[in-house]
Amino acid sequence: MIVRAPAYLAAILVLAAMKALKHLLCILALAASCIAQDIKLKMPLKGTAGKDFFIDYFVDHDTTDGTLDVFCGTKTYNGHQGTDFLLRSYKSMDSGVYVYAAADGRVFETKDGMYDRSKHWLSGGLGNHVGIIHKNSICTWYGHMMKYSILVKIGDSVKVGQPIGKVGSSGYSSYPHLHFEVRDKDRHIIDPFSGHCSAGSPSYWVSQPPYDTSLFVINTGFVPYKPGLDTLQEGYLVSDTFSITKDTVVCFWALMHGMRKGNVLRAEWYTPDNNLYFHASWNWNFNWWHDYTWATLNMPKTKGRWAILFYVNDKFVASRHFYEVKRRD
Repeated sequence: MIVRAPAYLAAILVLAAMKALKHLLCILALAASCIAQDIKLKMPLKGTAGKDFFIDYFVDHDTTDGTLDVFCGTKTYNGHQGTDFLLRSYKSMDSGVYVYAAADGRVFETKDGMYDRSKHWLSGGLGNHVGIIHKNSICTWYGHMMKYSILVKIGDSVKVGQPIGKVGSSGYSSYPHLHFEVRDKDRHIIDPFSGHCSAGSPSYWVSQPPYDTSLFVINTGFVPYKPGLDTLQEGYLVSDTFSITKDTVVCFWALMHGMRKGNVLRAEWYTPDNNLYFHASWNWNFNWWHDYTWATLNMPKTKGRWAILFYVNDKFVASRHFYEVKRRD
């Protein structure tokens, strides 16, 4: 007993020490996690998501040829390394939409002077952009900004919410948007969003906006020609009044959110007497979350207030009126 008692007590002490060490390691791990999360980000654009701007492409978490966003959905594209904040239109871009620093930091990289009205994915990377380094060496990049809009230079200290430039479509871009990218000190991609597919990683946002996959209409209108994507994006000759004697077609367009491949679209045109004049259906063959569709009608010869009703998968989503006159006012 005299020999075994010290061994027994030693075992107890060892177990106690192991528990204390385990507890200490947990505390250190928690502290490390807190350090990693010591930065919190505010939205780089002002306004409301889904109204003033649209968060339509997140970081791609799939390492193969597939796609997987942080919420286990498909609001991303293969290899995407940031978050895209899209504007309503080039008209919105031209109004001057400021980009704001998401946290306090120091500017370490800028580029300006590149063409800022790209409508096709060609080349140019982030285009006109700003890079900011924050505490714990976390970096944020703000890409595709408007030409000559950069308001900071390398070495500048910036405060959260400070304007640093304006949204554009420069570099590898097909629409006015801000590409927002976050990386750690080793330049590994950080997804600032927390979701079902982020393995419990906390959100980096002060207030994380909702994840929205719903189908809705962003905007609608008419133009007096058979359009292409470029002309619709620029908003050429948008009007609700048409001339029977001068115009040959009336085209209804809709900028949509949440369209999916396989959707069936239908447009119904109604006369001023509220009679169905013509209808057309077509299939949607793309999985872009933010895109235009349109329907064209040869100009009728009846003056008055016409209407169009627009459906997706037999669900009514929009209506709009146009007017026919003998000549333009």
